Amino acid sequence: MSTRPDNSQAAYIWDALTAARNVGLFVADVAVERYVGDLLLESATERQLEIVGEALRNLRRVDKVTAERIPHVHKIIGMRNILVHGYAQVDSTTVWTAAKTDVSTLIPVLELLLAECEPGV
Repeated sequence: MSTRPDNSQAAYIWDALTAARNVGLFVADVAVERYVGDLLLESATERQLEIVGEALRNLRRVDKVTAERIPHVHKIIGMRNILVHGYAQVDSTTVWTAAKTDVSTLIPVLELLLAECEPGV
């Protein structure tokens, strides 16, 4: 699915997937030493993680059953809350670790859920 779907459930999954893929692109070949202190890279990564968390928070509101199929959905939403509201407490190394490891396992789950939302699948 290359354009954002109209169905709210699918739209939230699409938003989370798109942002997760962006995170993967941003940190693909970036070592933690380069990431920490790079204001542009940190800010861009954090923003995309905020979008992932917000989209999944909204998904949980409209379809709790589907949201609960996403491993650690509560932790993902919790990270979004820290990035948005507790920005002074954000640990760049923790964000980098989540971006490098957790997002890569999240993407296939979101792809599967999105495919299930497509008509005829």
